[in-house]
Amino acid sequence: MSPPLSSLGEFGLVALFERAAQARHPATRVGIGDDCAVLDLGGLERVLLTTDLLLERVHFEAAWLSAEDLGHKSMAVNLSDVAAMGGEAVAALLALGLPPGLEVAWVEGLRDGLVGCARAYGLELVGGDTVSAPGGAVVCLTVLGRAPADEVVLRSGGQPGDRVLATGPLGDSAAGLHLLRGGGAGLAPEDRAALLLAHRRPEPQLALGRELARRRLAHAMIDVSDGLVQDLGHICERSGLGAELDADGLPLSAAARRLAALEGLDARDWALSGGEDYRLLFCVPGGLAAEAERVCRGLGLEAAELGRLGAGRGVRVRRDGQVSAPADQGFDHFGPRGAR
Repeated sequence: MSPPLSSLGEFGLVALFERAAQARHPATRVGIGDDCAVLDLGGLERVLLTTDLLLERVHFEAAWLSAEDLGHKSMAVNLSDVAAMGGEAVAALLALGLPPGLEVAWVEGLRDGLVGCARAYGLELVGGDTVSAPGGAVVCLTVLGRAPADEVVLRSGGQPGDRVLATGPLGDSAAGLHLLRGGGAGLAPEDRAALLLAHRRPEPQLALGRELARRRLAHAMIDVSDGLVQDLGHICERSGLGAELDADGLPLSAAARRLAALEGLDARDWALSGGEDYRLLFCVPGGLAAEAERVCRGLGLEAAELGRLGAGRGVRVRRDGQVSAPADQGFDHFGPRGAR
């Protein structure tokens, strides 16, 4: 009897397909295993391709997210993948499954969120497909991007001694989800609004990704989608290195700290394993860390140095004077907390 899919986990499932896809087309420069696939179709630029799927009752609850918020978020999470490669987004395709009884006004809101986010970042929705989905809304976007051939940033480029930096705050989206699940009674309205906005309306950091790539500051880069520990772990795996993170240096917002204090929780947990922040995590040569921080400040962002890459495997976290591999690595669709 074959074992269940849960025994593989989400990334074991990806590896299952990756092992079968080794015979590549001559145009493929990077296949499965990074934020985007990278294709060489001739010329000085590379084509970037990414796709992402959002399912009702898995990625979102209709009562928690307006249709316009869902449209924005669907586009933003794909653009964040392009940002992590140092690219510029060009166009998007939309595959949409919707219950036939859904109100047209809801679909118009979804459209406005998708198109509004696309316009804000300079790309166009150019086509797609629609089907009936009686079980709930399904939104699947595929984004095409581009980058100069010598400026594409991969997960596999990390080097021993690289400093690990991330823009903050981290953990606000997970804190917003905690509110949507019923927590945070008594939290100040302005804190509640800020945390819910972080969860519902992430902003992809395309300008930062492009600038880090253009200046050749980042050896490796990824966006924080499944949790800081897990996403840094992907860089470590692809680069053949280990990493140590300093949890005491995490960039946490005052709103997340106040919510954690109110609930008797630790805001660092949201930052380490909560996910859906869509901030950039990047590995920079030690001598260039200060310059990378200046680039962030020039774009109105604050970067925090969280640790460094080195020998070994996996991610270890220094927390309250103790170093260990955290039990909760982050989000896994087929793991014990596989539904948001």
